[in-house]
Amino acid sequence: MVETGDRRSTLECVGSNLTDDPAIAGLALNFRDVSERKALEEQLRKLAFHDPLTLLANRSLFWNRVEHALALAQRTGLRVAVMFLDLDNFKNVNDSLGHDTGDRLLQAGGAAAREVDAAIRYRGAPRRRRVCDPARRHRRRHRRRAHRAAIGAAFNQPLLVDGRETETSASIGVACSRSGDDAEQLLRNADIAMYNAKAAGKARLVVFQPHMQEQLHDRLRLEQDIDLALARDEFYLEFQPVVD
Repeated sequence: MVETGDRRSTLECVGSNLTDDPAIAGLALNFRDVSERKALEEQLRKLAFHDPLTLLANRSLFWNRVEHALALAQRTGLRVAVMFLDLDNFKNVNDSLGHDTGDRLLQAGGAAAREVDAAIRYRGAPRRRRVCDPARRHRRRHRRRAHRAAIGAAFNQPLLVDGRETETSASIGVACSRSGDDAEQLLRNADIAMYNAKAAGKARLVVFQPHMQEQLHDRLRLEQDIDLALARDEFYLEFQPVVD
């Protein structure tokens, strides 16, 4: 690396030992400026692990961080908390103001989310961010920390989009690691908690409880039974006349 004023260049050096050559009797060094190649490599590396719209870490990097945090938790006895955040009524922003405005709202949210160590945009489901954070003792402590976290405060006030304040809120689901949990289970639990937060009225935080998973399974079984009953023509209507 060579710096000249405001310019920083990366040089590649190849050396040859020509001490046995009577015409040279020394070392030959060839330098080549590879700054553009290094910049391209850095850009590709960033694109591989970051969301191009919000510049937050992406799913691959997040998954790696969760697995690392869980491995560390097993050795130290700590716990890991994962937060799912979903912008409430985001579809209304896209429908009323357009997808470009929706993207800029995500960028504003991403800028606020960078206050948290491991905020990411999870592209599997649109407009969702997750935060992985080490945790120690009790779910109540995670709840207090979530309310005090910068990202929580950021979504309790208008976000600046195109010079205009846009009211927004976020539904947050939190899952705390338990013995034997892997990354997939922990993320699934946080996702379930987030949907419970939306079902409870949005703009709130819900911590995952085991009964939520059973409720989800019951709902899925009910939906499957209804689909099957419709296919088998097992529903019928009864009319009770009202006579005056």
